[in-house]
Amino acid sequence: MQVREVASPSPAPGEILIRVAYAACNWGDIQKRQGIYPDAVTYPIILGGEVSGRVEAVGPGVRGFVRGDRVAALCGPTIKGGYAERVSVPVAYAAKLPPRIRLDKGATLLIAALTAYHLLFTATRLRRGETLLVHAVSGSVGLMVTQLAKSIGGRVIGTVGTAVKAKQALALGADKVIDRSKEDFVAAAMAFTGGRGVDLVIDSLGADILPRSFEALRPYGRVINIGEAAGEPEFPVRKTLYRRSTSLAGFEVLHAVPGSPLWRRGLRHVLKEVEAGRLTMPIAGRFPLDSVAEMHAAMEGRGVAGKLLLTVAGG
Repeated sequence: MQVREVASPSPAPGEILIRVAYAACNWGDIQKRQGIYPDAVTYPIILGGEVSGRVEAVGPGVRGFVRGDRVAALCGPTIKGGYAERVSVPVAYAAKLPPRIRLDKGATLLIAALTAYHLLFTATRLRRGETLLVHAVSGSVGLMVTQLAKSIGGRVIGTVGTAVKAKQALALGADKVIDRSKEDFVAAAMAFTGGRGVDLVIDSLGADILPRSFEALRPYGRVINIGEAAGEPEFPVRKTLYRRSTSLAGFEVLHAVPGSPLWRRGLRHVLKEVEAGRLTMPIAGRFPLDSVAEMHAAMEGRGVAGKLLLTVAGG
């Protein structure tokens, strides 16, 4: 990755131009850089799918946003590049930030919080008293899932790759965190549930973690896979599902359709929870724009609990 001068973007119809204050680092950015992202990517590319900042200009047909508005935004279905001083995004992918939410916090919210919301309230419906197993619980999505699940009376078991990452999840409400390097997560989950098994597993790791997760499920339980950070899983899906009449689903947050009533409902919910202090995302590190390689290296080191930010304009 290199810092280069390019032409400043202009907002197309239905878009706003954002002067970027902060850009967040997400695992998808790592995958795009490595050339292993599931969707096609054309290089060279400006990475960065999540930003906060101030509206600098509005495109034709835009309503509800004016110059100077404080916003958080996803960078759209095609990467336009949040690791930059300016980025133009569709208005459906942007949200005004309430006054109590700082710009640095704003950059950490949308992908993780909306993913967590739609995992628990759209892709399935977690009920009070049910037990959820979250792999990579100290990651940004895991921490948001933990807090939202606890807010509705769920019980949360998390797994981490190293014990040092357990502290943040426990502080945000996880009932138990399992260090996979020292403890078998299936045995631990079954012990926690008295042999019944968990109701739902959220898996972002894939590899051998995904097929083993079915062993921790109760009969008729469900696994939702949201990634393969540990590698592509290979297992006999049909035979695995039949063992306990369980089910497997995939998940993509943009299928909630930015700008739709469903998307806006999720956005209202998470912003209300953040503003009230009931939902938070720890900022695990900040890097200047020209240290983006160091930010990626920190995330790939798997020692991060929370979000990493690029400080562009700050504020």
